[in-house]
Amino acid sequence: MSRSRYVCALGLSLLVLIGCQKKMVPGASGAIAPENMNNINVVNTDYTYLTAKGKLQSEHSNLSANLTIRMKKNEVIWASVQAFGFEAARLKVTPDSVYIVNRLKEEYLIGSYEVLRQRYNVDVDFNTLQEILIGNFVPGEADKVKLEQDGPMQHVRTLRTNLQLDQFVDTTRFKLKRAEVRNLQNKDYMSVDYQDFEDVNGKPFAMALLLSIQQPEGNSAKTSVVAVKHRQVSTSETSLDFPFSVPSNHERK
Repeated sequence: MSRSRYVCALGLSLLVLIGCQKKMVPGASGAIAPENMNNINVVNTDYTYLTAKGKLQSEHSNLSANLTIRMKKNEVIWASVQAFGFEAARLKVTPDSVYIVNRLKEEYLIGSYEVLRQRYNVDVDFNTLQEILIGNFVPGEADKVKLEQDGPMQHVRTLRTNLQLDQFVDTTRFKLKRAEVRNLQNKDYMSVDYQDFEDVNGKPFAMALLLSIQQPEGNSAKTSVVAVKHRQVSTSETSLDFPFSVPSNHERK
């Protein structure tokens, strides 16, 4: 895989469910009461600002990159991908726009979510992306939700226009263990497995995740797998910067 294609794949992975799980400084112990959403009990993460640093690994290419993510709840998701000794790509996502700079190809993209849907078959809204990025359960409208018990897991299926969202909640931790997204129109399929849970600040958090993306190609499917591990994550009430600029020599896609 070429460097530019590799970074492009990593960037799209960020936009379609790569996870950012918290590794926070342990605090006082004590159980946190779960919330009831769609008739299941869950412990969701709350924050104002979040910073995460870790590593992305493409399993079939054996290439890796450092990753930095910053978030402000309900407003912005920002990410920087460092590969081959320099920043290879930068992303910024807001509730209505997407910004991507690919320094390897000297090009950039600025547009709406509709641009992603048309060019990359990425069909996701900001709120769903934001919640799944931090391993939160995403509640759905009551009349569009189906609940099933599957051993120690509760399986919740939600229909959203052309999307089918399946979430599997571990009833021992009250945490999202797996999320699956299917595009019912073009048959794209994505899944995220949350792994390596630790009890921190009285809440369980996944320290790693595995993302799989399948896209139909003729009679077969192209599969990409990306593993994510975070080494440092913190939250605060102090404002963060989300810088984004386009070099003058870059061409708009």
